[in-house]
Amino acid sequence: MINVFKSIVNAFSAYSFAPLPYYEEDGDRYRLAFVPFVGAIISVVCYGWFMLGWFRYFNDVVVALGMILVPIIITGGRHVLGLIAFVDSVPTYKYRFSSWSQSRDRGVLRFLITATIWVIAMVNTYDYIFPIIFYGFVLSRILMGLLSTSFNDGSNQSKAVIPILILELLYVIFCLQDEFENLVIAPLFVALIVFCLFIRQFRRCTAENLGLLEDDFVVTAETAWIFSVAMVNLVRSL
Repeated sequence: MINVFKSIVNAFSAYSFAPLPYYEEDGDRYRLAFVPFVGAIISVVCYGWFMLGWFRYFNDVVVALGMILVPIIITGGRHVLGLIAFVDSVPTYKYRFSSWSQSRDRGVLRFLITATIWVIAMVNTYDYIFPIIFYGFVLSRILMGLLSTSFNDGSNQSKAVIPILILELLYVIFCLQDEFENLVIAPLFVALIVFCLFIRQFRRCTAENLGLLEDDFVVTAETAWIFSVAMVNLVRSL
């Protein structure tokens, strides 16, 4: 029980802005099983901001910008590094872990471009299916945990983490299907494709660069999720 508590602390210490201690050994056994909780907090805060904007009649662009700032703030800046790593890897079609530090100015510019695309996708999504976006923050972290635990020895996770993450994944899928039915088929399929594309990257990643690759995957999955939701909305509007 103590190890589980330490793992929860480590999950929030490593993947959020929370100023918590980090337990190097005991707290790492189940850490990735609780990382989706960070995504759940992001989803709740984003939903609160979305409802505030709806009640107060905020501009759609303002709502979208707020939803971009929420994960950046809650992740304590890790989200920004993940975004920079993601967009910096696109031109060469490979993930260069040191490139973001070698070209920070270009990385920040690409981050702003990616954030702009997020805004455009969110603004062009109807209110009814807009809440699907919130699930992406949780789902991306569940899939990241599965990749790290299943395909990279450097994560040093207990074997119990995989079934826990699978149960979390099934629960999220059940909630999505129950609320939105067939509308989530395309986003889930896109998330599966992104998951498969990263398997090789996680297998080849060293323990030293694992954290950056995890950030890279999370923001890639979230971006793909937001785009797919926007595309579903576009198809429904035709």
